[in-house]
Amino acid sequence: MAIYSRPIKKEFPEIASLYVDDSSCNIGDVTHTLLGAINFQDEWNALASLIEIKEKVGIGPQEEIKWNSDKFTKEQRNFISEHILPILGETRGFLIISEHGKQAAALQLATQLSDFCRANDFWGFIIRFDNGIVQDSIEFDRHAYSLSPTCFGWSNVDSAHDQLMQCADLFVGFQKLRIDFGLERADRKRMVELDAHDGVRGEFELEWYVRLSLRHSLWGDIERPNEGQPWKKNFGLGVRVFSSVPDDIMDKALTYLRREYLGCIY
Repeated sequence: MAIYSRPIKKEFPEIASLYVDDSSCNIGDVTHTLLGAINFQDEWNALASLIEIKEKVGIGPQEEIKWNSDKFTKEQRNFISEHILPILGETRGFLIISEHGKQAAALQLATQLSDFCRANDFWGFIIRFDNGIVQDSIEFDRHAYSLSPTCFGWSNVDSAHDQLMQCADLFVGFQKLRIDFGLERADRKRMVELDAHDGVRGEFELEWYVRLSLRHSLWGDIERPNEGQPWKKNFGLGVRVFSSVPDDIMDKALTYLRREYLGCIY
């Protein structure tokens, strides 16, 4: 029997590793669960970047950053947003909008992730959920493990103790903000001071900067109408909706999520 000092390296198909957090949003007077999932290109780099952000904003590396936290000053929130958005922009993102609650949204997300894996020749996926999303583990197992490509495993994580889950919290928070932009509940023209490109610092519209940062993240199909500038269609792929809300209202909510322009927007 041969004994090896180190394992033999084999080439396997890729496995998607996802972090998932939730939020809620009122659309057409109906409460919808939002599930945001992100797959990092480089988890270690994202982790180090988040810890560096915490150090620069003046908090300890173990302190939790949450979208709806009121413990930060306006200046701290702006700093966190400016520096976390480039990290989120390097992820592959997914969004479920469902009026049927967290458990149903988790099942719908598993199907979405399996579809993504099939389309991109991934072997399968694993998921880390923030606590409280999966409420019936037996039902989730039955659904997720029956898919092909399949879910290879999942776990519940406390975001207070997981740095990358905090990134997922911010990801779904920014997607909720984009829904609020579409429904005109948030001021998309609010000016924020930041470094948008080429080291030039100035004031830019908040919606413009969020769109610039996140437009490559959500899973979608690239479209080139009439061989012109490229657009990415997210609806039905990286953005999936399960709702009885009238189409005209949902269309407004998805103004900045259904399709995204990938050409020059400077």
